[in-house]
Amino acid sequence: MRLYPEQLGKHIKAGLAPCYFVYGDEPLLKQEALDELRRAARAQGFDERHKFDADEGLDWDSIFDASQSLSLFSSRQIIELVLPEKLDRTASDRLRELLQQCHADLLLLISGPRLNQQQQKTAWYKALAEAGPVVPVFTPDARHLARWLELRLRRHQLSAEPDALHWLTLAFEGNLLAAAGEIEKLALLDLPQPLTLAELQQQVQPHYHFNPFQLLDPLLQGKVKRGCRILQQLRQEGIEAGMLCYLLSKELNTLQQLQAAMADGQSFQLAAGKLHVWSSRQPLMQAALNRLRGPKIAALSRMLAAADAAVATFDDDNAWRWLQALCVGFLDDKEPVILP
Repeated sequence: MRLYPEQLGKHIKAGLAPCYFVYGDEPLLKQEALDELRRAARAQGFDERHKFDADEGLDWDSIFDASQSLSLFSSRQIIELVLPEKLDRTASDRLRELLQQCHADLLLLISGPRLNQQQQKTAWYKALAEAGPVVPVFTPDARHLARWLELRLRRHQLSAEPDALHWLTLAFEGNLLAAAGEIEKLALLDLPQPLTLAELQQQVQPHYHFNPFQLLDPLLQGKVKRGCRILQQLRQEGIEAGMLCYLLSKELNTLQQLQAAMADGQSFQLAAGKLHVWSSRQPLMQAALNRLRGPKIAALSRMLAAADAAVATFDDDNAWRWLQALCVGFLDDKEPVILP
């Protein structure tokens, strides 16, 4: 069963499952989900807790010893296991063996990083999904961040006017930890409600954060202003221009291969399947191909080549100028981009 962090409270009221797997790339939501499960477990008599990291040096026998022994002071215990980026064959086998040890007085809290589609098809992931709820925790995207902030404000008996809430989404996109901290500080100030834009701009320091992968989707969607904003922030955060060239090269190359396959009479779905384009990204790719014709994609590729050449000669400023021009080049227009 798949649960999302906001569903945990209702789920816990019906009773704890023997095992939970909390995974994802959002540290605040992951920590809060685990804390909520720990509190519920303590309330039900799980007073003893053991924590292990499933790295290469883990002594798995020590986990099994802990799972099968009870102390004099506690009849119920929690075993927490933190999974690494990848599990080798031994770890996968031992993890599945551990899941067979579940009983009424043992709660397994397993956490891990964000998983791709291939990892979610592995035997160990399927075993975890069968043993108990899986709880994915991801950073809300721009569409859902406003709702998350509104609920967070409400938790602290705060509210914000629409334009103030919109400003908050821009100020803290990709950084929920900072947003939570600022909201807690606002709750201590006893400000008039609802909070206004002017009040927030006076009291709150923006702390937005992006990762390089977040640049791709807005560009494919033709949201150039957003793409340029993310690009500027990535540069300020110290992301290397060469990394962005690599990611954009893969994206443009995929678009070109899809375009060529469709020109040969293949359906988009067949071509995307052969190129191993994730199903979640196929609508983005298809929409981009509907907007961007062959000359436009070729022009974008030439811009990227110029940026890559600047990286190779350590001309960082020129590389970023070409990347900026490339982002603008994703504008939805009928004319091909003319290179200077």
